Amino acid sequence: MNKKSQLTNSQIIQAALSVAAEKGAGKVTLDAVAKAAGVSKGGLIYHFPSKEALISAMVQQLIEEAECQRSLQERTESSTLAAVLQTRAHFTRQIAGNTAMAILAAAAEQPALLQPVQQHNKDVMQQIQAEHGNALQATLLLLASEALIYHDLLNLSPFTAAERSALEQQLVQQARELQV
Repeated sequence: MNKKSQLTNSQIIQAALSVAAEKGAGKVTLDAVAKAAGVSKGGLIYHFPSKEALISAMVQQLIEEAECQRSLQERTESSTLAAVLQTRAHFTRQIAGNTAMAILAAAAEQPALLQPVQQHNKDVMQQIQAEHGNALQATLLLLASEALIYHDLLNLSPFTAAERSALEQQLVQQARELQV
């Protein structure tokens, strides 16, 4: 794929993420995304032949962004678990919750589109469990982090931003202590 095509793919994915964030999953149509990206519908279809292909690319981009952030965190953290917890705390704040929720909702219409997320989560879990003598405690910390994220995504969280931050810091601290 040439540089211009990669740039256009990125622009289209960003436009689709914007449509999802602003209007919701149901409004991620090829027409709406083409308009937001400033390309013709034919141009969009050249890059992403279907809505499913576009959603799949959106999901893959979120995974890649999360992995990039985790890689940066691993440079300063002593364990994969601590790096993952730090990444989730920062990454969740960086992307609009409604963007992630819209992508997940759209992908949920076709569960196969979530397979890359499932595989990514499985790989991360295996790496964390292999790294810790107390795999059960490591798993509990990871699940607590996920609960905070999903509470926010579903607008169910009883915590203020300060309380959530304190909980996230506590999870990271426990992950660091677990590594010792």
